[in-house]
Amino acid sequence: MACALSIAYTSSLSPSASRSRSRSPSPSPFPFTFHRGHCLLCYAFPELKSQPDRITNKPNPADTTSNLPRSTNFDDHFGKVVRLRQSHWKGGQQKEERRRLQKADAISSQEALDLFDQLMAAKNPPTSIRQLNQHLATYTRTLRNPYPTVFLLFTRLTQADGLGPDKVTYAILMDCCARTNRINLMFGFLGRFLKEGRRANAVIFSPILKHLCWEKRTGEAAIVVLDKMPKLSFIPNVISYNILINGLCKKGEIVEAFNILDVMVSKGHEPDVMTYNTLIDGLCKKDEIEKALNFLYVMISKGHEPNVVTYSTLIDGLCKQGEIEKALDFLDVMVSKGHEPNVVTYNTLIDGMCKKGEAEEALNFLDVMVSKGHEPNVVTYSTLIDGLWKKGETEKALSFLDVMVSKGHEPDVVTCSTLIDGLCKKGEIEKALDFLDIMVSKGHEPNVVTYSILIDGLCKTGEFQKALYFLDVMVSKGLEPNVVTYSTLIDGLCKTGEIEKAFDFLDVMVSKGHEPNVVTYNTLIHGLCKNGEIEKALDFLDVMVSKRHEPNVVTYNTLIDWLCKKGEPEKALHFLDVMISKGLVPDVMTYSALQNILQ
Repeated sequence: MACALSIAYTSSLSPSASRSRSRSPSPSPFPFTFHRGHCLLCYAFPELKSQPDRITNKPNPADTTSNLPRSTNFDDHFGKVVRLRQSHWKGGQQKEERRRLQKADAISSQEALDLFDQLMAAKNPPTSIRQLNQHLATYTRTLRNPYPTVFLLFTRLTQADGLGPDKVTYAILMDCCARTNRINLMFGFLGRFLKEGRRANAVIFSPILKHLCWEKRTGEAAIVVLDKMPKLSFIPNVISYNILINGLCKKGEIVEAFNILDVMVSKGHEPDVMTYNTLIDGLCKKDEIEKALNFLYVMISKGHEPNVVTYSTLIDGLCKQGEIEKALDFLDVMVSKGHEPNVVTYNTLIDGMCKKGEAEEALNFLDVMVSKGHEPNVVTYSTLIDGLWKKGETEKALSFLDVMVSKGHEPDVVTCSTLIDGLCKKGEIEKALDFLDIMVSKGHEPNVVTYSILIDGLCKTGEFQKALYFLDVMVSKGLEPNVVTYSTLIDGLCKTGEIEKAFDFLDVMVSKGHEPNVVTYNTLIHGLCKNGEIEKALDFLDVMVSKRHEPNVVTYNTLIDWLCKKGEPEKALHFLDVMISKGLVPDVMTYSALQNILQ
């Protein structure tokens, strides 16, 4: 019998590629090409057992949990799975806390297989496919290396009498493939599903949409939702639209996300709480807090009650804007509506207070948090250490480090990076480098943030060659420099007058898929002005605006200052007018730059 269809991912689906396919006389019904080839289902083809992804009954060496002693206690196994599901689905709980619970209730691959067999053998009452799917979904999210176990359980389901995989089972299996980066297998299972003559629905496409959005290929995800699914009579549901909207928001494409919302509503789908929460979060992350608050009122007017996630998102957005009082007002509203703040909410407010320099208020709020029965975690302590360190209260910061360790919380990369950042800001680079050595010796591998902090500190002290050395170290360890890293290096080059090299780094940054932010543009505009290239700076301002980056007070202050210095007061006053018309308030720096021409 011919093997199941395997689906190969054969194109990157650029817009031009999709257009060319749409003109083809026999367009493919999917955004990928079907072909008969070698089967990806190992159990059906014994000759493939030598492949790295083979499935056997032997414990997987990569899954260290499989080496745990076997237990035959059904209740013990079942209790673990229930606790794992509860710890995963407790949405407001801090991720670090969920990981702790999952580690405490770790279930091995063999235990999962034993439990699943017992569930399938149950006769009074028989286990439903829905219950089995719940267990498969839990294993997908909690086992260290879930694919071999989930695949084997899927195989047993296909061979069981009276039971068999349904649409949800296939969706879980495809999701497992996406999570473990077995993308060809994911499309292979979709091919098998369709070959069996099953009727697909929106659920089946969810793993594909999640994968595309996770890889920031939102254009392709939009094609699947808006074009391919309807053509195949698979009507996208609210979940399909939510996945796409979430992907667009995470990519910072808020306008496009709201366009999809309009399409969703026009198709008769009512946005749910998750839709509103996703868009509010996207607006907050773009610093559009007023729009986020307006959208909250739209949400309420449509009869949707904000939940803990909604309030926590808005509190986080307000804190990032320095609006601590408004954030505390929202906390009061949240409590009055019967929503109990969680560790994430408290950590957000403590972080906002620390960033505003209100370390004492943050410490008082810590007492409130503890009095409400919430145990501070690594994030709480790291935030307070950072806030105290930046306030110059070194002793208090170190005492909190001691408290943190005494409470059983091992300082993590974030904590260590915080301390390194504090030393760099005090100009104590040598101590920062010593602490880096201690950090590594304790088994904490520096991450992108750690290296970016060191690079920034070295650039600020004029040690640019050392900064480049750490960039090389960072890349050699497989870490990808981010916008902050590149912006820091660009700033260092601008300060030393090496504008051409700064723009070379900008080109590298863009080629790596990193979009320059307002800070990057401001740095280069200042560098050009300082180098006497005002016209180029003005041209670069146009580029900045064309890329949808709104100039801020710093941008206009820089241009006004250097235009005044160059003796072009009319242009300087023009930018003052533009600045005010944009709703930006001139500050001390603005008037200081204008003082000579205003006298």
